[in-house]
Amino acid sequence: MKKFTVTILSYLIATFLIMFALDFGYTKVYENAKPRTKFQYLRSLKNKQFDYIFLGSSRVENGIIPAIIKEKTGKETLNLGFQASKLNDIYTVLQLLKEYNIQGKRIFIQIDYIYNLKGNSKILQYQMIPFINENEVLNKHFKNNSKDYLGYNYVPFYRYSRNDLKLNFREILLSVAKKKTNVMQGNGYAPKFGISENHRLTLPKELDKENIVFDSIIKYIEKNKINATFYCAPFCYHGKNMEFTTKLKNKVPNFYDFSRAVSDEKLFQNSSHLNHEGAIYFTDIFINQVLLKKKNTE
Repeated sequence: MKKFTVTILSYLIATFLIMFALDFGYTKVYENAKPRTKFQYLRSLKNKQFDYIFLGSSRVENGIIPAIIKEKTGKETLNLGFQASKLNDIYTVLQLLKEYNIQGKRIFIQIDYIYNLKGNSKILQYQMIPFINENEVLNKHFKNNSKDYLGYNYVPFYRYSRNDLKLNFREILLSVAKKKTNVMQGNGYAPKFGISENHRLTLPKELDKENIVFDSIIKYIEKNKINATFYCAPFCYHGKNMEFTTKLKNKVPNFYDFSRAVSDEKLFQNSSHLNHEGAIYFTDIFINQVLLKKKNTE
């Protein structure tokens, strides 16, 4: 019996050591690799300064072109829109700007129906998991928003095995081999192409009376004296309950409503995302109606 117990303990210790070694190795690769995800790109911008930083979901990532803003205003611009982001994610990214000392003279936050949505972007979650212990902001994000927090935080290699579809050995090999993606192109802008022929969009009928996360964002902005502006990006004209954005305007301070700014359906890839031509068109609108309008007061 004693020999059996010793054998079992030996296997358990060996397994734990292997898990620890794999966790350490995977993490070091992700920490030091050239950015392959947009979150890694964000980390690579530590201590850099920008004139304008845009936060939000894919409606930012696919809709604002920093190169055009640079060309027409001379301002350095960063697009930090993340796919499927909700207010929880935006709040985390906003705090990470301070954590990584990424400075923006003006911060633009895109907000729409996500005001009513709870939860987080799974895409961004995958990208952040290797860095859960890098700082308090990331750790707190998972603690508040992930049911797997204890495993991610305390069990070696659990976070990687639990998310093997995204954080697998193939991705490690590609990182080690320094295989590039287009994530670092365009200062965060990711174009969409094509035209959808079936635009369907239904916004919420009512605006939630309260949103704790949004209130936290406002308090954080005020506490840190951030020059923040909110806006709603364009939707296709066939959307239902479009009066939702008017209700949003009554709730959100310093808000620009561009929900109806683009009427040509050929400029949409789908009902809520502009294609590349649409992004060019909308970026020009934003420059003229927001950036150049306040040029003399910045």
